[in-house]
Amino acid sequence: MGGIPRRGVLRRTAGLALAFAGRDVFATTPEETKAGRFADAVITTTSALESAFNDLSAGDTVVITGENAPYRTTQWLDIDVDGVTVVGPDIPTLVKPADGANVGGFRIGHHDHCENVTIRGVGYDGNPDGQRPSAKLCHGIVVKDAENVTLSGNYLTRTHPYHEHGTGGSGISAEKESRNVRILGNRIRDIGDRGIQVGGANVLVSGNVVTDGLDRSISCDVWRGFDHQQARNVAIVGNVLGNNLEGSLTGIGGNDLQAGGYILIASNIGFGYHKSFCHVGFGGRARNVRIDGNVSVQEESADFAGVSLNIERATNVTVVDNDLYDYGGTGVNIEKGISDFVVARNGLYDVGSDGIRITGAKDGIVARNTVSETGRAGILLDDARYVAVEHNDVRGAQRSGIVSRGNGTTNHEISENRVRKYGRSDGYYQGILLQTRENVVRGNRIYRSGGGLAIVETDGGGDNCYSENWADGTSPWRIESATSLVRGHVPAFDVHRGVVGDDAGTVSVRFDKSYARRPKLTFGRVGGGIETVSYTKTKRGAFDGVTITVESSNGVLDVFVESV
Repeated sequence: MGGIPRRGVLRRTAGLALAFAGRDVFATTPEETKAGRFADAVITTTSALESAFNDLSAGDTVVITGENAPYRTTQWLDIDVDGVTVVGPDIPTLVKPADGANVGGFRIGHHDHCENVTIRGVGYDGNPDGQRPSAKLCHGIVVKDAENVTLSGNYLTRTHPYHEHGTGGSGISAEKESRNVRILGNRIRDIGDRGIQVGGANVLVSGNVVTDGLDRSISCDVWRGFDHQQARNVAIVGNVLGNNLEGSLTGIGGNDLQAGGYILIASNIGFGYHKSFCHVGFGGRARNVRIDGNVSVQEESADFAGVSLNIERATNVTVVDNDLYDYGGTGVNIEKGISDFVVARNGLYDVGSDGIRITGAKDGIVARNTVSETGRAGILLDDARYVAVEHNDVRGAQRSGIVSRGNGTTNHEISENRVRKYGRSDGYYQGILLQTRENVVRGNRIYRSGGGLAIVETDGGGDNCYSENWADGTSPWRIESATSLVRGHVPAFDVHRGVVGDDAGTVSVRFDKSYARRPKLTFGRVGGGIETVSYTKTKRGAFDGVTITVESSNGVLDVFVESV
């Protein structure tokens, strides 16, 4: 696990984001708010506001005062020239479309490409009750064909259409052709669709508070009907997110990231009602995604995972150092089509279903997670392939601690995990349950604590290697396949102590499991000396026991079976 950065590496990412953004990025300076100083237009009326945006020149600074707010606009406020700065007085309802205007707030690069644009300290209320239902996508701020854009310290609310996903109004939308956009320290609440959606490239979204929306608080794609414009080279860092009626707090959908693209979702805080904290889903593909160091609680439990990857295909996905509480579904859910993934050092607490579920995915690592109090299994590998499950702490699973099930060969390595307080009090469930083939199960510690058997191999299992596992209590193992190997367990497997022969010195021992190859025997006490050894077989030819004669009548024998 040396290749996975330690917890704390990205804990300071939010601070780095602010450093990159600039010291005063969230603040409106006194100089900018002084009428006439550094400003090409000082706005005190709605007509002056609309005229200023109709006649913008490159390099203009527009200062919107709060003197006659709210300004009831009848048009979009468009910026299509370079170097424009718009500064507001931090009034939440500074701009509010007039009834029947059927427009949103600001558009950057809508008609022509532009660069080096800043909007700071502006408030926008979308007035959804006053707009026609036919008006769509009335976002607060839209960045279309533009680059080097900074949106900071703005307040955006009630975008139109209200509570309409796909065509509803979002707070901020950075569209497919946008580049080098910084979305910093904005307050976005009570939104018609998404809080912030990003489909462009090289975007930083940091320090925002986004609450009370319909779909995702922050989405790394822009939804246009059935077309998702997926973002690339995006950092979603240090935001506070909560209360979405129909969506996850963060998420990704759509088509492939372009070559070299990545998405980072790190150090965010989630709360309130929502589906997943992060959902990478729907049709399409994704790659190079890192979900790192987030903390989230689902305050009203619904049947959704904390982090869920069920997109058509995804590669190079890392889910590390997240703390997720009270999700009604699975803690972390990785589905078919996902490969080259890491789920490590997460804390998953009080989840309604499985703690970690890997379904049909392959080539992954599940390591050093704390999984506590789950409604079903602690860690479930369901028809997955080539997954290393190592150094996890699983406790309080209502069903089995770790499970591998599916069809045929799975090639997992389940090693050095600690499992305790699993299953019902009647002892039905198992610490580790194997129903698949060609796996290695070694070095695990299983505290039965009233639960069922420690390690069980049932129908479908075989060709597995069980090595140096530990459990408390007596007879904690049940391994059935003749082709599986068992060695070095505590308590020992297939050990028969104090077996007493009959008057003729004959001792019969039935093995704990059958063996495809004749097992090697070692002895403690030998009843005066071994004379003959004869193995018994099943109808299929597997070795299932041994008959031994010793020199002494009623001799005492200790027989140890080595599975080699």
